[in-house]
Amino acid sequence: MRKVIISAVGIIIVIASVQTCKMMGASKEQSKSKSVDKITTVFTEKVVLSEVPVFIESSGVLEAVEKLELYSEVQGMMLPDGGKFKEGVSFSAGQTLIAVKANDIQAQLVAQRSSFQRLLTSVMADMRLDYNDQFSGWNTYLTTIDVETALAELPAVSSEQLKLFLTGRSVYSEYYNIKNAEINLAKFSIRAPYNGILVESNVDPGTVIRPGQKLGVFIRPNNYELEIAVSAAIADKLEKGQKVKLSIDKFFDKAWDGTISRMNRTVNTESQLSAVFVKVNSEKLKDGMFMHAKIQASAVESALEVSRSVLFDENKVFLVRDSMLIEKPIVVKHQAQNTAVISGLENGDELLTKIPPGAFAGMKVSIYQETESK
Repeated sequence: MRKVIISAVGIIIVIASVQTCKMMGASKEQSKSKSVDKITTVFTEKVVLSEVPVFIESSGVLEAVEKLELYSEVQGMMLPDGGKFKEGVSFSAGQTLIAVKANDIQAQLVAQRSSFQRLLTSVMADMRLDYNDQFSGWNTYLTTIDVETALAELPAVSSEQLKLFLTGRSVYSEYYNIKNAEINLAKFSIRAPYNGILVESNVDPGTVIRPGQKLGVFIRPNNYELEIAVSAAIADKLEKGQKVKLSIDKFFDKAWDGTISRMNRTVNTESQLSAVFVKVNSEKLKDGMFMHAKIQASAVESALEVSRSVLFDENKVFLVRDSMLIEKPIVVKHQAQNTAVISGLENGDELLTKIPPGAFAGMKVSIYQETESK
């Protein structure tokens, strides 16, 4: 009796197993069928080819075209200036920017001029006798010497003998020694070469200045240059004098017109980019501002501008044909930060504008219609 029961249980188990396998197989078939029959809704754009302008966008920092870094060539104490040598202070051309105490140097120079005056006086008697035709000019020069001011240029000498005579009396050597001392004295005072603004100040009155020390930075305002980097291929399509639109990050509603002033024809070995310089004039711009530049380089015929997100494998897009995705190789003519200009498509192609997860060639899809949302 026990054997009969065991046999019956075994038969029941076998039958149940077979039935379970059939049900699982049917379930898989149904799942597979559903998977195959699943259709994904996608978004597309009907391709309309046209001439697409190519714009180059880059950024850089504004820098004054005329910027003078001030360094000292002498040593001494900076003289009081009434607080003028400060950042943001404007100076007119020729106005003293900074002065270093040079009383001793100036006193020595006055003494040298006085000695030179005595030297000329001593040779005038011989000149009257031997070179009377030249005497009048040299006598006038002697009477106009002011030991407190710079020496004027010596009178011209047409006679070679007179020139040798003056050389033998050390007139020329003394004169040029004085001119050299005058040049050195001028280094104790730095004057503005043009109307401008002091944008950096590193010293204060009363401090001792040393040779080679940076004193500050002086610029001519309103005249700036922006350096941007572009690919070598694009740089060849740009021209000097070409218009450029400039804007500031936080003020895209405001724009300035600039022009390409110069281009560096060499290529950076690391970035493979070339430098392009854009000149702009404005009272509202400041040295050191970060700006964006937009330049129209050229135009691509029979092209389309798309989002870079529709590209895959660098040079392919998806098209929809007969409710199925197909891969389409294209040519990328230009890439911006978010967009790309491409060619290789035909008018009327249904371009996939959003790639769904797991997209592949042959995938069954349906194109989204506006009426579906109603």
